[in-house]
Amino acid sequence: MRRWSVRRTVTTRAGFVVLLACAAIAGCSTVGTSTKTESIEGSQPAKVADTDIDCPSMVVRTGASTWQIPPGTPSTGLRYQASLGQMARECAVLGESMTIKVGVEGRVLVGPKGAAGSMTVPVRMALVQEGPQPRSIWTKFYSVPVVIPQGQTGAAFTQVEDDLTFALPANKNTANYVIYVGFDPQGAANAAKGKRAAPTSRPVAATAKPKPKQQTATPPPAAGGFAPPASGGFAPPAQQ
Repeated sequence: MRRWSVRRTVTTRAGFVVLLACAAIAGCSTVGTSTKTESIEGSQPAKVADTDIDCPSMVVRTGASTWQIPPGTPSTGLRYQASLGQMARECAVLGESMTIKVGVEGRVLVGPKGAAGSMTVPVRMALVQEGPQPRSIWTKFYSVPVVIPQGQTGAAFTQVEDDLTFALPANKNTANYVIYVGFDPQGAANAAKGKRAAPTSRPVAATAKPKPKQQTATPPPAAGGFAPPASGGFAPPAQQ
């Protein structure tokens, strides 16, 4: 059977928030699972209860701990700024696979140019196997809704992923697996592009055949150019 907590405190979004608060204050313990709640500095691997398998560490990706609107704006021109706070993960082993429940708390503050209202915050979670050639095991983007009430200067948000499931390596060694969390503005841009409707093609009236154009050689790419990042994710941090 799956090695889950007897009290199953993280089956709902509200329950996971309770787990975060409880663990931050008193270090809650559960039976049959490995549960950790950490600040944004991150965590170290911890053994899943009754196994010799590591529950992957969890850290905020370098450079992705804050998010601003508009990006790169001086503090006096900001509309909103978001930051990450507490994090928690709970690992369970079932046969040859592991499932991790991951929770992240954060807060959005209203800047001098901002106002109360509804918005979404771009958050990404990714499981990476670190090493000489880091390998992405699992990744997912979230548009987290946030509502800032009238008269308030900010609001908290929580994102929970309760089914981060992946196949264990043959040697069951997950010590170099890391759960990265961070804001992903590029993911938000890709999501917005995907929602745009494709243009509808219209029939073109028959016209005289145009004269063939003289073919010219395609100019080479400018020196120093680079390909855009892969759609919908961010790469693992560069090795030190």
